[in-house]
Amino acid sequence: MKIGRVVGILGVGTLCVVTGGLAAPAIGAAVGGAMGLSGAAATSAGLAAIGGGSLAAGGLGMAGGTAMIQAVAAGLGVIGSKIAFSAADAAKAKKENEELREALKQVTLDNATKEKIIIQLNMKIDMLKEALEKEEEKTNKNEQVIQILQEQINDLYITLEEVLKRK
Repeated sequence: MKIGRVVGILGVGTLCVVTGGLAAPAIGAAVGGAMGLSGAAATSAGLAAIGGGSLAAGGLGMAGGTAMIQAVAAGLGVIGSKIAFSAADAAKAKKENEELREALKQVTLDNATKEKIIIQLNMKIDMLKEALEKEEEKTNKNEQVIQILQEQINDLYITLEEVLKRK
């Protein structure tokens, strides 16, 4: 994998971690608001709920909720910025997708967050479809070139046979 591609992927992933961290209070407040709370209580309760409950209850608390939001954001960022062009990249992307699905199972998402995730996943699907179309075009062109080369080789064999007959 080229270094520029690695740096790009890491950059987008880092940006999403930061963005996820900045969005965490708003997401926590939305979750807490759904519990009937408001203000700082909604934010605290929402983040703690996302983190699996309060520290006293054995959960990861607000820090765990913030970390979970950042992990989901980072996973979406990496998935959204990377297209796998080799078997190793594809296997890694599949593992990242599985990890993201597992992380999403652990989180309660509000509709706005769900919508953002859906948009990012659809963008990734569109990117992959475009990459697939380009690869299929290359394959079709390569098949044509292979056929032309094979025809030229066959034609040269015929010419070679004519030369051998003339001895």
